[in-house]
Amino acid sequence: MSAITAWIRALAGAAVFCAIALALCPEGRPKRVLRAACGVVMAAALLSPALGLDMQALPEAVARYGEAARSVAGEAGQEADRLNRTIIERECAAYILDKADALGLAVSSAAVTARWSEEGFWYPWESRAACSESDRETLSAVIEAELGIPAERQSWEESK
Repeated sequence: MSAITAWIRALAGAAVFCAIALALCPEGRPKRVLRAACGVVMAAALLSPALGLDMQALPEAVARYGEAARSVAGEAGQEADRLNRTIIERECAAYILDKADALGLAVSSAAVTARWSEEGFWYPWESRAACSESDRETLSAVIEAELGIPAERQSWEESK
């Protein structure tokens, strides 16, 4: 039997007991005293789950829940950072492809790797692109000027 079911049964039992006792009691002073006693019995039945709590274990349980909440929040933060990095890398790669298309360059693929800065944000660190050798110089200059990736951190593949 669950704790809630036991609590509801105890509350109902106390209410029935008090109702019968009050119905059988004569009017006057005894009934007023019985009414007060029934109020105490109902309050005790209502608060019985709180009285059964292990007050020594309560701080430990709260600490465990707090630690679990911090862990979940930390994992969510790490996931958000990973997603931000992925978005920045994809957006930068798409930018390279769009810019190459606007300049009439034949680029078959582009990828960018982001790195975490000391200021607390992701920025494009290196790039990889597949294009013809004749288009590399133009695209390299665009990548360096627009994304801040120097030629040393740009790698190239032959376009297929």
